Amino acid sequence: MLIADRYQAVQKLREGGTATIYLGVDNFKGERVAIKELKPQFFKDEYMRASLKKEANRYLYLRHPNIVRLNDFIIEKGKHFLIMEYVDGQNLSEYLRNVTGPMPVGMAALLISEVLDALHFAHERNVAHLDIKPSNIMLSSNDEVKVLDFGIAQVINDNGPERTMGTPSYMSPEQLPPSSDVNHLSDIYSCGITLYELITGSTPFNDAKSKEELFHAIRKKIMPSIGRTHAINKIIAKAAAKNKKVRFSNCNEFKESLNPIINTY
Repeated sequence: MLIADRYQAVQKLREGGTATIYLGVDNFKGERVAIKELKPQFFKDEYMRASLKKEANRYLYLRHPNIVRLNDFIIEKGKHFLIMEYVDGQNLSEYLRNVTGPMPVGMAALLISEVLDALHFAHERNVAHLDIKPSNIMLSSNDEVKVLDFGIAQVINDNGPERTMGTPSYMSPEQLPPSSDVNHLSDIYSCGITLYELITGSTPFNDAKSKEELFHAIRKKIMPSIGRTHAINKIIAKAAAKNKKVRFSNCNEFKESLNPIINTY
């Protein structure tokens, strides 16, 4: 498959509910790229097409060592392609499953601190991710941490002005319907949930038997303790506070709280 007479897809890497990912080659630069072909069902109306174009244009200008670079956004023959930096490695969901299982607290804190660097950079430019979770965080073969799909994931998960954005287990209370008061503090919440999962191997409230039960737990139930050090429990509880005014006010503040734990790792 040749895209825009430039990008050649050479191998399918994986297929998910929202996209098919290929290893590709940029024939102009002679370098490897990742090609994400988005599933057509997400672009049946003009609202979704316009939202994707807007978010892709914002993502193109996010250049940070901890952000997977978006090189190009192409619409060709009714198909939507994201041409991205190729990262040789695994996302953290795969890494948990295939390599570590639940991680040591210090290792998880170190990984999240680099995610927070990426988010702080984006937040200063008025870009929120709104779908932070292990599968959207890459760990390269060189141990580089990179966040992907800034703004893109929220378009895929959104179905219109009245619908929710995010992945249910990682969504903050303000992301749940009917609320729409969403900003960078929602990313801080999702980072707290992701940190919890890296340490324990599962998300809190994972025993919910329905989306309604999960949403009730997110709104009302106390965050379970991870049964380890008081310091990490306190940090996760603050990051994932139900009242966003109680959370860390920004990513740097969250990262600073992790430094003492990282320094002992």
